[in-house]
Amino acid sequence: MRSRNVLPGAALAAGLLALGGGRARAHDDLPPAIAQAGPAAPARAPGPFQLSLGVRSALFRSAGYDPFSTNDVFVQTGVMATWALRTSAALATAVGATWEAGTADASARGAETELSLRRLGVVVEERYAPRPWLYAFARVSPSWLRGTATLRDLSVAAPLSTTFDTLAVDGSAGAAACIPPRTHRITFCAVADGGYGWAPAQRLALAPALPAPDRDKAGVTTLADLAPRGAFYRLALALTF
Repeated sequence: MRSRNVLPGAALAAGLLALGGGRARAHDDLPPAIAQAGPAAPARAPGPFQLSLGVRSALFRSAGYDPFSTNDVFVQTGVMATWALRTSAALATAVGATWEAGTADASARGAETELSLRRLGVVVEERYAPRPWLYAFARVSPSWLRGTATLRDLSVAAPLSTTFDTLAVDGSAGAAACIPPRTHRITFCAVADGGYGWAPAQRLALAPALPAPDRDKAGVTTLADLAPRGAFYRLALALTF
């Protein structure tokens, strides 16, 4: 009687062992990458610090810009550094600084002309991020603008030039798309924005860099007022960490 009770139990145990062994062999047959892979790590939001390098193209419709360019386009290269403070799950406020510089040159009445503009400003930016790797932004950037206009006339012993300093302000909106970080904090982003940059018109009275008696003899060359303002767009590559 005891042996009859043992045989069904032994058969059940043997079946369970066989089933477990079959599952183990099926798992062993999977490629190592599939057998060891765990759940994918979720994409993390980019870090608060951002450094970017970009190119800004602006349209200057001012008549005072015509002697310095064959078209209305003025191009500057710039760098920007910002720090963002997250205010909610999808919103953040960023503050920082920017530096942009560019030069345009042409010929006017047989003389070589050159205009350089340099801009140092602060940045205030509101960001909305519906996804960790994508955000839209609105940006305001008041700045200090310095310009130098130069005319090289062969009939004058020294180039004619003038320098001006003024306040300026930019307003723009744009978006950034990033590569989501998974195992590190460094993120690469492509950033694009467009808007309008405003600065007051500047009187251009160019004088040679000569001693006072000689400068008075050479006189002053006056050009049309330059208004370094207009619509612009900017493309940049950014590093966020």
